[in-house]
Amino acid sequence: MKIPGALLLLAALAACSGKEQGVAAPGVSLVKDFSVAESDAVSSHWRLDAESAVLLDKEGLMRFIAPRIKFYDGDAVSSEITSKFGLMRTREKATELTGEVAVNSRKDGMRLTTTKLYYSSARGKIWTEEPVTIYKDRTVIKGRGFTANPDMSEIEIEHQETRLSGK
Repeated sequence: MKIPGALLLLAALAACSGKEQGVAAPGVSLVKDFSVAESDAVSSHWRLDAESAVLLDKEGLMRFIAPRIKFYDGDAVSSEITSKFGLMRTREKATELTGEVAVNSRKDGMRLTTTKLYYSSARGKIWTEEPVTIYKDRTVIKGRGFTANPDMSEIEIEHQETRLSGK
């Protein structure tokens, strides 16, 4: 994930204007209604919105409450990931999402649930070693270990069990 210097400057300015009550420790910024995105000259790649964030400048970390990541295919949202908590390692270009993680693919109506999920902008992949459940129409796929594109167009599941649910 490329976070341009201008984007970090905007995040820092937002931190100054959106501090919660109290004083943050040196090198720590507290932000409400936080957003960060990655894009190029042509289109957006993803956008992360969160209820609040703690920016730990020296460690190169951002911690989020209730993050929501939208992935784009052109101008359209291709998938969305939600969770209770998140952590972004800006130097490694990696994000870890925990607590009731859900991935909703808008392209094909597929939904994945798990307890922990990783995303790497550099790799362009989401993955977990935790148990996953994928729902698509009447099909339910369970497995442990999962790797996919963020829009879930290419999926690899380890230790897979598939069944059809009744309607």
